[in-house]
Amino acid sequence: MKNLITGGYIKTFIEIFDTIPKSVVAHDLGFNSVRMTNLMNNVDRFILKDVIKLASLIEVDTMEILKLIYSQYVLDSKIKRKK
Repeated sequence: MKNLITGGYIKTFIEIFDTIPKSVVAHDLGFNSVRMTNLMNNVDRFILKDVIKLASLIEVDTMEILKLIYSQYVLDSKIKRKK
């Protein structure tokens, strides 16, 4: 996962789950699957300590995860506006 993120192959937060199952990430962060799904659908609800923990688990800089979350937020905002 680290190489995919730092290599620029993963551009949005949701793309992480094409490689790692949501259930694994949820478990590692201490979330249940409902909370993880809610965060995936509303990335603006992430709190910083969870972003830092996720970055540590993946072994990437916290800013890399923040960039993915921001890209996901922008994409989701565009989709919601079109509806």
